[in-house]
Amino acid sequence: MRTHSLCITLAFTLHLKRVWSESELTDAYLDEVSIAAGIEHSCAIYLRSKHNVAGRVICWGDNQGGQCSAPAGEFVQISSGRLHSCGIRQEETIECWGSGIIEKDPEGLYQQVSSGDFHSCGLLRDHSIRCWGESLSEETSPPKGSFVQVSCGRGFTCAVNNQGQGLCWGDNSQGQCDVPYNVSFLQISASSGEFACGVTTDFAVICWGNNSRMQCYAPQDQQFVLVSAGRLSACGITKAHYIVCWGLRSGVTSAPKDVQFDEIALGSNHGCGLRHSDGKVQCWGDRSQHKLLVPSIL
Repeated sequence: MRTHSLCITLAFTLHLKRVWSESELTDAYLDEVSIAAGIEHSCAIYLRSKHNVAGRVICWGDNQGGQCSAPAGEFVQISSGRLHSCGIRQEETIECWGSGIIEKDPEGLYQQVSSGDFHSCGLLRDHSIRCWGESLSEETSPPKGSFVQVSCGRGFTCAVNNQGQGLCWGDNSQGQCDVPYNVSFLQISASSGEFACGVTTDFAVICWGNNSRMQCYAPQDQQFVLVSAGRLSACGITKAHYIVCWGLRSGVTSAPKDVQFDEIALGSNHGCGLRHSDGKVQCWGDRSQHKLLVPSIL
């Protein structure tokens, strides 16, 4: 990611499924939303909607490259990068919008997509990975194998294979591709700041790469279910649904501490999450480019 959205459910957007009460389930058309954060913009997708807009993508924030001008139609997963976003349509094809991307409609049928600063990658139906965009450090040259999740960062890409092994490729100037050995991962998040973090099968978070702002020192006294790596900081959601952040003290690390969340996505200086209580989108951090002005429909 110079930022990308995260994935933990083996190829779908990071989302801790909310358990609805019996009374809540009497409404058959409850809203269900998933989110993605790019460098200076964010997007959300209605997975289910009582407003009859299921599959609709809504983006806000910086739109200088057209990254907030989402196409019409129904999508099932989205990811946001620097000046572009990509989404998977119901028919499992990918469409990207914005600037700085070589392919707007990459061939193939996909389970998951991740957008980095200037490149993107998709997890195909056969569990292989295909990448496109800028490739100064071979970040768009994935290894062969069977994978369950992929995450694009700034000049590098990380993935988890079907054995739980983490692999990264591309720029390794800060050790961001030196994935710890003998660790099984549920999910990895590659950042726009030359580091990456992953959630292990023991629900710990391990980070590696650039540690200039202590962003690789994840708390060891918490159990996490997902993690999102920003530019110089990272945040995770604990088993109790609370957000814990570390690294550079910035807008990102000002996440609400007394609110429970089911999902989180970090940009460069802002973050967004899905509240556990009502499924609404809440953002925090830097207010420039209208990044915190979440559309009222969300």
